[in-house]
Amino acid sequence: MTRINRVVLKNARGHAYFEYGEPMMEAPAHVWALPLESMTEAELQEFGRYGSQNELAAWPEVGSRMMTRLVSGEDMAGQWVIVQEGKYRYAVTEERGILVQSILSEYLATEVYWKH
Repeated sequence: MTRINRVVLKNARGHAYFEYGEPMMEAPAHVWALPLESMTEAELQEFGRYGSQNELAAWPEVGSRMMTRLVSGEDMAGQWVIVQEGKYRYAVTEERGILVQSILSEYLATEVYWKH
């Protein structure tokens, strides 16, 4: 799990920087990865609530890539950015910190959170 979490963290740092322009160099508050089929119904609902919201808790900075995505809807399904349908999607939200979630091959759910 240490190796998997290291890759998940590196990936999340890239998404935070790409979408919000935030270089997240400090250690996150938490990092985890878990197969979707291993999650309880409550865990699935909690995990999915960020990517399915219609409104953001806080709007991204004007001019950021995420703001452009939200306005245009480009490659978006709710708050999920669809990289490849059925293969990879991620969501980056900012509310009292940066939260990056992703789903790989509709199998592995990942989450990394940095507090402000």
